[in-house]
Amino acid sequence: MQIYFLVVFTHLLGGFVLSSHFLDEKIEDFASCTTLLNNNRFKLVLGIVTVLTALFTLLKVSPADVIIIGDILPAVSGFLLGGYFILCYFYEHLDESRSWMKGYVDFMEDRGHFAGLAAVIIAILHFLVPSALII
Repeated sequence: MQIYFLVVFTHLLGGFVLSSHFLDEKIEDFASCTTLLNNNRFKLVLGIVTVLTALFTLLKVSPADVIIIGDILPAVSGFLLGGYFILCYFYEHLDESRSWMKGYVDFMEDRGHFAGLAAVIIAILHFLVPSALII
């Protein structure tokens, strides 16, 4: 039950972090949250918790779960979100830029609001229908 809560919470928070610039333009009062959401240490901690939560989502198996499809979408999106937040933190501290890291971080910087809104939708659907075959 705790992993289920953490999956939903980290996806909501990660989605808001990724789409914070987009939501800042659309929602007036969202600007007050933007400073916290764009803090590098906050992103690092959120990335670590998101990756660990995605890992434990894949490791938890009970007889009532749909093993292969039940939690695969939140786990994969959790790895992608958490990996991005961790790579962002270390990407700024590297002297040389690695091509795969630069490509992934640049892609998420340019198109991150789509991934952020998708993470929020995944979190809401996973909260409402946790044992569905497609979520």
